[in-house]
Amino acid sequence: MSPPDLRGWRPTLPVSVVIPAYNCQPTLDLTLASLSRQTYPADLLEVVVVDDNSEPPLTLPTIRPSRTTIVRVGDDGVAGWGRAAALRRGVAHSSGEILHWLDADMIVFPEHVAAQVRWQHVLPYAVTLGYKRFVEPDGDGRWPSAETVAETLDRGAAAELFGDRASEPHSYVERYINQTDQLRIADHHVFKIHVGATAALHRELYERAGGFDADLRLGEDTEFGYRLAQAGAVFVPEPAARSWHLGRTHVMRARQEVARWNRPFFADRVPYPRTWRKVGGTSWSVPLADVVMTVGDEPLERVRAAVDSVLRGSEHDIRITLVGPWDRLDDARVRVLADPSRDLRLIAATYRGEPRVRLATEPPTSVFPTPYLLELPATYGLAPDALRHLIDVVDRHQVGVVRVDPDGTGTGTADPVAVGATAAGPTGVRLWRTAALGRARWVRSADEPPFDAVTSVYGHRDVTADEVGVVDLTRFEAADLASGMPRPTGRGRAPALVPTTVEVAGVRSLAKATVVVAWMAGRRVRATLRPPHRPVGGGTG
Repeated sequence: MSPPDLRGWRPTLPVSVVIPAYNCQPTLDLTLASLSRQTYPADLLEVVVVDDNSEPPLTLPTIRPSRTTIVRVGDDGVAGWGRAAALRRGVAHSSGEILHWLDADMIVFPEHVAAQVRWQHVLPYAVTLGYKRFVEPDGDGRWPSAETVAETLDRGAAAELFGDRASEPHSYVERYINQTDQLRIADHHVFKIHVGATAALHRELYERAGGFDADLRLGEDTEFGYRLAQAGAVFVPEPAARSWHLGRTHVMRARQEVARWNRPFFADRVPYPRTWRKVGGTSWSVPLADVVMTVGDEPLERVRAAVDSVLRGSEHDIRITLVGPWDRLDDARVRVLADPSRDLRLIAATYRGEPRVRLATEPPTSVFPTPYLLELPATYGLAPDALRHLIDVVDRHQVGVVRVDPDGTGTGTADPVAVGATAAGPTGVRLWRTAALGRARWVRSADEPPFDAVTSVYGHRDVTADEVGVVDLTRFEAADLASGMPRPTGRGRAPALVPTTVEVAGVRSLAKATVVVAWMAGRRVRATLRPPHRPVGGGTG
């Protein structure tokens, strides 16, 4: 997909540029001066400056876009402080269909806004990332005046604004973009380059992702980038959106201190990279996987064996949603041993105090922002490493869903039921990637099955139960499961796991590693690969 050409393009969507600002009047004046010279139509461009209680209060300079307003935090009675809280406040006071973040220490080139938001005109789930070069003030600590900025941009000489003064790019961001073919082959960690200095997205995507977390003081752009990814965002670097960043960032000036501050907050809210959770607690606000299991009419022993196989597996970063008619359990008098809801009552009593298990009468429509959803009927149990292995498959192949064929005969390849409902039988065991479900919601037609939509944008992979360690509990009588799931022998046994990454001739290559891993395991894996013309990772095709 290609965006409109900047030359001769006539935009139609209103844009709100939201600028959080604190004690930065000199640089804010320059930012607004550069915004006053944008090629984007003035009647479609709104600028909202959010003053985060600066002293003295910030004011609007003479050189600014015609539709510029300033909002002071606290004037509306809503408490809070920091960049994330200011951005939330700015969005609430804005009206544009497209939202564009911009720091108050930026000078943007005339095409900056247009270059980014042209993508949202054709791709509503695009998050565009502008480019910047960092520059320091002159020897006297001064920046150019607002008049100089405006005059230089009028001459089309934005690149010459700082003469031959030394500057540097946002190195780690541009390096990652270049290494991943402009994010086209980026994996599920792509959200980490979402930096808030300059970015744009559709308001609907912002709302689906839940907006910025106002409780965060630093790192709010990374955390929000993670939730944007789970909502289906595709991250698009836009080299034509150039800018100058006036001075170095917090991270550049104090990288280790910033990382030390951010790590506990990231670990609680963002399940990967997994290294973030190597220290600290054992339960987190956002688990790695949500296992949705429908109880049905299964006996206590079978359900308990299934649940316990997940709780006692090697991956503890999980939450289980047990779906059943729990609202039938009341205190009406009934003969205990003749209670028609006896097994249901016993299941509820077993897990009512388990913090990783919750009871629900309906399956969740989404597990957002948890990154993985495992649909597991109560008739199946997991070998200790099964969940880790399923996640390894979905990540190694960067697909949207993995389906488990219990007997290897292909009976598990029928279209599954709608996401959020769990089906008994061979098609019921599936691991979904939340980001793929989020992306599919943007492109799915009204009558298109979720599986088809996910496959069209992310692809899918089929594995057998033996490969990943899924055990059919209906092969056992309920009494045989009284002490938990028996150690399986033969089919359904837990497989030996292979490395998730393989060194091939000294080069880490996903394609080569996949071949080697398959060879090492001796597996029969049927795959339906994602179409090459659809965006899968972070970038666009």
